[in-house]
Amino acid sequence: MRITPQNFVNHELIGLRVTLVKSTNKDAVGLSGRIIDESRNIFKLECCGQEKTAAKHRNTFEFTLPEGDKVRVVGDLVQGRPEDRVAKSIRKLHNR
Repeated sequence: MRITPQNFVNHELIGLRVTLVKSTNKDAVGLSGRIIDESRNIFKLECCGQEKTAAKHRNTFEFTLPEGDKVRVVGDLVQGRPEDRVAKSIRKLHNR
């Protein structure tokens, strides 16, 4: 299934480019890179050859989808274990 702005929260986010656009930590705003790993509460990003972490909670991210669309999302919407988030979308498809 193609990743769209409407369904991307239910997809694998590793590999997508992301920019931190709003944060309680003003020094973190503007952090940009490719997601290389994800846990329940954080994204690990590859930024200029370095590994950086960004908390999901209370931060706003702008994701660049494979088709080039940009989607801005409050991190609380993607908080939780990635495998649980993806499994929810699969269950929805099977229950239709």
